[in-house]
Amino acid sequence: MFSEFKRNLRFVMFMVGLLAVGIIGVEIFRRMGTTQPSGPVAAPSSASGAGAVFPRELKDGSGYSVRIEKKPIRIVSQTLATDEILLAICDPKRIAALSSLAEDPTYSNITSEAKQVAGRTTQGVEQILELSPDLVFVASYSRTEFVELLKAAKSPVFRFANFDRIEDIKTNIRTVGYAIGDEPAAAALIDQMNRDIQAVKARIPQTKPPLKVMSYSLGGFTAGSGTLFDEMLRTVGVINLTAEKGITGIAKISPEKLTEWQPDVIVVGADVGTFDDVKRKLLAEPAVASTKAGKSNRIIVVDNRHYLAVSHHLVKALNTLVTELYGQ
Repeated sequence: MFSEFKRNLRFVMFMVGLLAVGIIGVEIFRRMGTTQPSGPVAAPSSASGAGAVFPRELKDGSGYSVRIEKKPIRIVSQTLATDEILLAICDPKRIAALSSLAEDPTYSNITSEAKQVAGRTTQGVEQILELSPDLVFVASYSRTEFVELLKAAKSPVFRFANFDRIEDIKTNIRTVGYAIGDEPAAAALIDQMNRDIQAVKARIPQTKPPLKVMSYSLGGFTAGSGTLFDEMLRTVGVINLTAEKGITGIAKISPEKLTEWQPDVIVVGADVGTFDDVKRKLLAEPAVASTKAGKSNRIIVVDNRHYLAVSHHLVKALNTLVTELYGQ
């Protein structure tokens, strides 16, 4: 069977004139916002519950129709988000490989759980085909030629595209559950996520007027409307000052703008072990130091594992925000 895969692979590589196919680029889902194609990932319109029959067919975030002939038992994940979702709802024995970030303590929330799965997708298309996958999860940023070669080798490939809203994350969880035949587990994870978000909201005091908060990195980037970070702030009951100033998506702003806008609080993501250093460097910038946030030392540093998460683990970032904003 693998020899047939290799023949298909070589043929497609010849036809598209590729000399080599590298692995996908580094996956860092930016919690503050993404540049994903428009159009929702197609969640099943009528999931039929546990024990539902296969085959199943559903459209992915690129509009591609994916047919899954039987309940997958050789699942390959190319994204950290699907790594985290799969290990929350799927028997690890059914996972053939996780992404290379699954055990990276800088970004992954599942470093311990990931040890239950030996495989990692680090060496490109041929390595994945050697795993004989019956379902491969990729993302919209995965290299097009990489995805097309997998499809040409008859591997069912499902591409996720939307990560800009909390509802997108729930849809992705629901879709993973449907694709692998584990809808009840996916529904339970979404229910738990809903309960966790409600618990976060219950900790928010009724303060008036709401604080004006903005994200600001050492490179001067901030997140406006249409980003997951924007929804995070609205969820915890504060105003996204960047969005209020009319910025959509991710933008780089001048120090003068920061001084003019005067945020009450600044939020920044950082790797574990660098929180104090990142905060110190921000406060050393004259524009930051001149703001209300700088003068009152209200710089909230959020663990990048949570700040950049686009799975159910985003709730950890919401908890951090509520704790730091309100002392709750």
